[in-house]
Amino acid sequence: MERNQPYRQPRRKRRRSCLGRFLTFLIICLVLFFGISMFFQVNEIQVLGETRYTVQQVIDASGLALGDHLFFVNSEAAEREIQTGLPYIDRAELRRRFPNRLEITVSETFSVAQIQIAGGYLVLDKNAKILEWQDEAPGTHLVKIIGLPEPVSPQPGDILDLGGDGQDCLRYLQNILGTATTLGLINRISYINMTDLHAPIFLYDDRFTVRLGPNLDLYHKMDMLVGIVAYYAEADVSGVIDLSLDRPIFRPHEADAPHAPDAHPYYGE
Repeated sequence: MERNQPYRQPRRKRRRSCLGRFLTFLIICLVLFFGISMFFQVNEIQVLGETRYTVQQVIDASGLALGDHLFFVNSEAAEREIQTGLPYIDRAELRRRFPNRLEITVSETFSVAQIQIAGGYLVLDKNAKILEWQDEAPGTHLVKIIGLPEPVSPQPGDILDLGGDGQDCLRYLQNILGTATTLGLINRISYINMTDLHAPIFLYDDRFTVRLGPNLDLYHKMDMLVGIVAYYAEADVSGVIDLSLDRPIFRPHEADAPHAPDAHPYYGE
């Protein structure tokens, strides 16, 4: 009696069947890919926010173009190119608006400080970003920064580079400029001397020399400065405000000492 043998499909037919399924899958993928590519092509780039730059300048700086695919746009690269290529742009944010629109929201930064270097002046914002290079001293009121290491290859759009040994100095400068700007004090500072990293000095209201000490609790120090200056607002006095100690100290110049209110806790030692 013969045993029933299981039927086996010929090997050639099985190979053809696998190849057919693979080709079908590939065709479907290609159809979907080209279909999606055509459907999500960018046909509008919108720029929101007011800056000194035109809409076309922002679009050109981004490297984006009509016809780009929404899924393949590198938003981080485009934002970085805008902020570097257009120095007065503080922030740029790119959003995809399906099915075929890109939206770029920009905000502008402004100049707060200047540094004199060989051949000209660098204009900086509160983050120590280089906004422009000028041959002559800027005419507007900008804080003069002195005592810094020589900047390395300064270019508009880049954060100030003070070299490897100058990074701590850069961070402290950014902290001073940013905090003073946030508290609305930046226009009352004439210069900042960064010669001593552990004890920067700046001139406030053209009559108070302020010693900061280490880069710690700067917001609190600046807040105390506001209180001290307000206390002496009506007094015809100038001097040194030392914020580097545990307790702030005010030391009037010798000629002004008789006019200083000696009952105030910030006065002398």
